[in-house]
Amino acid sequence: MQFINRFNLFILAGVSIFCFSCKKFLEIPPPKNQLVNSAVFSDSADATNAVVGIYINMMQAFSLNIASGGLTLYPGLSADELYPTSNITDENDFYNNEIAPSNNLNSSSLWGNAYSILYNANACLEGLAQSNISDVVKNQLIGEAKFSRAFLFFNLSNLYGPIPPVTSTDYHKNQILPRSPLDSVFAQIINDLKDAQNLLSVNYPTAGRFRPNRFTASALLAKVYLYQKNWTEAETISTQIIDAGTYSLEPDLNNVFLSGSNETIWQLSSVFPGLETWEGYFFVPVSSNTTPPYIITNNLLNAFENGDERRQKWLNKNTVNGNDYYYPYKYKLGYDGLSTPLEDYVVFRLSEQYLIRAEARAQEGNLNGAITDLNLIRIRAGLQNTTATDQTSVLSAIQHERQVELFCEWGNRWFDLKRTGTATNVLFLIKPGWKVNDTLYPVPQTELNSNPFLTQNPGY
Repeated sequence: MQFINRFNLFILAGVSIFCFSCKKFLEIPPPKNQLVNSAVFSDSADATNAVVGIYINMMQAFSLNIASGGLTLYPGLSADELYPTSNITDENDFYNNEIAPSNNLNSSSLWGNAYSILYNANACLEGLAQSNISDVVKNQLIGEAKFSRAFLFFNLSNLYGPIPPVTSTDYHKNQILPRSPLDSVFAQIINDLKDAQNLLSVNYPTAGRFRPNRFTASALLAKVYLYQKNWTEAETISTQIIDAGTYSLEPDLNNVFLSGSNETIWQLSSVFPGLETWEGYFFVPVSSNTTPPYIITNNLLNAFENGDERRQKWLNKNTVNGNDYYYPYKYKLGYDGLSTPLEDYVVFRLSEQYLIRAEARAQEGNLNGAITDLNLIRIRAGLQNTTATDQTSVLSAIQHERQVELFCEWGNRWFDLKRTGTATNVLFLIKPGWKVNDTLYPVPQTELNSNPFLTQNPGY
């Protein structure tokens, strides 16, 4: 694989990772002390760099972890988006919806990686609480750390259901922390995001959109309210983002995932010199005559309407032995050796906010408003206006549009199937071993062994 061939290159580059990344984010030197050392938070530059380290850790792993492509791959395999062509047992288990509690990818790349980053966010919050740095910098950094914690809690709860809401670095407390009900977890998420909204500036702290601003917190909060079926709040917040004038839909689909895209609300950047995104690195085949490691399923391929430019521009194919294999092509670059990346890893973008508002409006009975938002996305994709007119058909059209607009992005399809209660109806037909309980991943066995207060999800 590309990854193995270039592993030594990344190791040699590792010495400069933190300096490179911090310079990219803030143009300041790395912190002089360890993250948990209170001295870090006595200096504005070092405190800022400690928080920036949260994003570095999200993108640093040599694999598709929860914030570096894992939420695209593993839920994409579990849903109806991706099919693995390699014979990697742990990956195949996601596709077959037969994930064992001992599955290493589930344990390390999703659950373990998320809680590792959560530790960093909580350490920053604890350090900042005792810090005497300026209020302007302190508020921004607390807002960023709270947003990061909410972001991880949101994705963990959608993968596993009730989770332990770790909000401190106290090992003795955390090792016996039980799972909290989803209502409690989402209350914590909403509180963190509201705090972040109040603390973060409307302006991005640095050039580019690598560090969250107020609208970044709002983008996730709108999504949270949508998932909670709080249609009024979801519409209100998405409208604030859309009407702010800061963002606009990119007319050319090829520009949506490029650095500098005005559609981007929040993005993560590579921390390895010469590497673009992990998705581009792992999803795009090494040559045009090899079978892609992950191919688009027929369910997704057939979901695109005739003339949909997203199929032409966001998918690519290799023809091997007379067979066409389509693969995700939103990110077109992997390792290219460029000093300045051309693509950044987009987390939130404006088109999702239009679809959030469209769904909220449709649920509230504002069909004209919902159709207007829906058609903006369709027209950008080269399609005609929707023919849906009543509430049922409009809601169905919105879910279809989410499928083809947000495919292979951050687990959106998997989460949509679950939150709309359609997972079984869709997946039972194409997954021979599908069971209703498969909508939640298992709590890793290593976590159950170390924490006697954790419980397993049904069916495992």
